[in-house]
Amino acid sequence: MFRYFLGAALACLPLVAANAQSANFCRNTFTPNEPIESQFMGLEYALVMHVLAEKYCGVETRPMRPRFLGYIEKGGCNPGTEIYTDVEAAIAKMEAASLRSLAQGENPKLAMSNGEVQEWASAAMKELGGCDVLKRAHGAELGQ
Repeated sequence: MFRYFLGAALACLPLVAANAQSANFCRNTFTPNEPIESQFMGLEYALVMHVLAEKYCGVETRPMRPRFLGYIEKGGCNPGTEIYTDVEAAIAKMEAASLRSLAQGENPKLAMSNGEVQEWASAAMKELGGCDVLKRAHGAELGQ
């Protein structure tokens, strides 16, 4: 009897393996209790740091697409994947952003004076380590 059970279990093994899926690490939405891949966590902060370095600290403008999308591609996520599409949209938003729109965040109707915008930028810059840190991060390769 045991031999028949073992034979049936071994016969089903190829079917189970054929239906198994590898983890999809090229997305940034997860279901409850699903393991989270942290490879691309922090890219939003890196984008904000990049923009603050240019728009507040006066660093020379450097294109974001090759840097950030190249990093995602090196991680195995090609155009069309969820993470690639989301970061591409975030880059487009950041490239068009002013300090005021960054300070306003998701609320463009938020009335802010120039002083309040500068105060926000100064506080954000200090929170992220200061202009020296932002300048070094701006020039560094991702993943270092």
